[in-house]
Amino acid sequence: MRHHSAAEMFKALSVPSRMQILTLLRSQGPLPVKTIAEELGMTSPAVSQHLKILRHVGLVRPERQGYWVPYAVDAKALSDCCGMLVHVCACPACHSAPARNETGGSETDALLQRRDKLLAELQRIETELETLRGG
Repeated sequence: MRHHSAAEMFKALSVPSRMQILTLLRSQGPLPVKTIAEELGMTSPAVSQHLKILRHVGLVRPERQGYWVPYAVDAKALSDCCGMLVHVCACPACHSAPARNETGGSETDALLQRRDKLLAELQRIETELETLRGG
């Protein structure tokens, strides 16, 4: 699978129907196009087109089982997407700390605290992904 830019991922996720499909697949596991369409009140061709785009950026993958082709969320790609979002949102201008903060700590201390919070959030996300994967 080729590497996709944050812009490609976020553009794919900018359509509410695609977010609904991704949410459904995360909660109910691999599903065929027809079931996704029924669950979301969409036509099968519309679902197929959305899945094509989500597949292109690597967020879902087909899991062929004979004639049945359910689609599943690619947990690694979703995790990478989350990482891209954190990277994009963690701009220095938005989160800059003074050289010494109000409590007398250094900028290094503030960054270490921020890192610890981000690592805790990442661990929470990884745990949730493992749960979704069934492991």
